[in-house]
Amino acid sequence: MFWKDHDPAVPGSCATPGCCSPATTRCRECRLREPTCTSCAVASHRNLPFHWLSFWNGDYFERRDLVDFGFIIHLGHHGDPCPHIPTGDDPIKFVIVHDNGVHSCRLQYCHCPGRPSRLSQLLRADLFPATLERIETAFTCEVLERFHLDFDVSKRSTQDFVRILEQLSSPDDNTGRVKDRYRDFLLAARIYRYLTMVKRAGRRHNIIIPGRDGTCITVPCLTCPIPDFNLPLDWEDTPEDLRYLYRIIFSADGNYSLQRKSKLADEEDIALTTGEAFFVPEDGLREHVQKKFQAYSGDADDPSNDVGITCTAFKIARAQRPAKFRFVDNSGVACFSCAAAVVVMMYYEPFIRPRSITL
Repeated sequence: MFWKDHDPAVPGSCATPGCCSPATTRCRECRLREPTCTSCAVASHRNLPFHWLSFWNGDYFERRDLVDFGFIIHLGHHGDPCPHIPTGDDPIKFVIVHDNGVHSCRLQYCHCPGRPSRLSQLLRADLFPATLERIETAFTCEVLERFHLDFDVSKRSTQDFVRILEQLSSPDDNTGRVKDRYRDFLLAARIYRYLTMVKRAGRRHNIIIPGRDGTCITVPCLTCPIPDFNLPLDWEDTPEDLRYLYRIIFSADGNYSLQRKSKLADEEDIALTTGEAFFVPEDGLREHVQKKFQAYSGDADDPSNDVGITCTAFKIARAQRPAKFRFVDNSGVACFSCAAAVVVMMYYEPFIRPRSITL
């Protein structure tokens, strides 16, 4: 552990052949690299812009970013400067969040004729912008993918993940802190996850599974019977005693406690997957419920015509207090899921471990 804070080759001569400058810098990310001078360290990291450097200040190693030594990220030319940069066009101050911390950078766009837009240049460099206007903050695709995997496996909150990135960063010299990027990261991660779903659904290549809504971007249940996909061509002529082979089995459950209170909401906080994933469009749902209500009660405008519950086993609805549903936008959630998966358990171990899973 003490060896991380000491290097017998510092101060010394730069390890780059032909360079006689003093060796004062070593990379914290590159393994087994010899110390070099700051100029050689910057040149060797042309395509590794998010590595942290250790700079010897005469007493100890300081953790420094590449921008502190004049490093500039050039887009569109594999790390080389664009030959058409206008005279007097200074690099833009940029904040880039990587999986090893928050980096203060300087960035130069490509200015060649016929160049892509600035947004496209950032995305081609695996930099996901935090906004579309006055872009000054971006997140690498690596950190967004890392968060997506971390959230799915460990269920860690977005705030905890961002706090870890802040601890991995170099604090500001004046405030001693790293500027909070939580709201920016929350929005970028949400949009990136949605675009990933659209990409994997094959929307760009017009890949649509027969018998499935083309606007759906979720992973289909391939064990469910889907006409023109995994059913025989003559499945409709199946004898009565064998039709159970091609039936769809759903399980349903409801939760009257999972409510959404009536409150002022952010008008710009919109759902990205309305009607494309697991929730149906709200307008279509209201229209469907209204038709069902009219079919049962006759007149939906007459409050005396209430829909009665005919199922004797469905007692949960009678147990609800009417005042419980006041001042709520959503009174509960009903979920319908595929019940095609069957778990076969071992004897005497019904709650310990499954023996096999039959789909």
